[in-house]
Amino acid sequence: MNEPRIPPEAGGREVYERVVRAATAAIRDRDPERLIIADGVKVGTEPLPKLADLGIAQGCRAYAPGGVSHYKASWVAGSDGWPLPAWPQEGSHPGGGWDRTRLEEFYAPWVDLAKSGVGVHCGEGGAHQFTPHAVVLGWLDDVLDILTIHGIGYALWNLRGTFGILDSGRSDVAYEDWHGYKLDRELLNLLQKYS
Repeated sequence: MNEPRIPPEAGGREVYERVVRAATAAIRDRDPERLIIADGVKVGTEPLPKLADLGIAQGCRAYAPGGVSHYKASWVAGSDGWPLPAWPQEGSHPGGGWDRTRLEEFYAPWVDLAKSGVGVHCGEGGAHQFTPHAVVLGWLDDVLDILTIHGIGYALWNLRGTFGILDSGRSDVAYEDWHGYKLDRELLNLLQKYS
């Protein structure tokens, strides 16, 4: 299940934990060695320490704060009216002010889970094409540094597209031609810095 959103009135976290336990048992029955990764709850933002006994990994996301990552995203209601993203972000943005310290606090539960021996992977992240390129690079540098320091792997949401290093459609990037694609070399260099 990708980014589960189970409302409290439907049982919330407890329902999801039961589903993950049942799914894990069914998978292990057929393939005991299969790598299993369960996304955290609340759209992959909160880990599930109670599942540590299952021997599965857990997945987080690199979209915090949404005012940076999802600025003018057509699928996020009201995002076209948000203030122009900055990094660090002032308190007038959705979710208030964000900086490296707040990012470290946001990822602290995931870091604690990883330190307990549970595998943690940031299954997707990045920023939509309308966030200023310099903001994306500064914010993502902090995110990737935090994840890498703590041994948490990561994946960009897409290789090619509005969050990607190819054909993102950003208007403020000096693209390089790469086999007919528009390559964002600065973003690629940033990712390679942490690989």
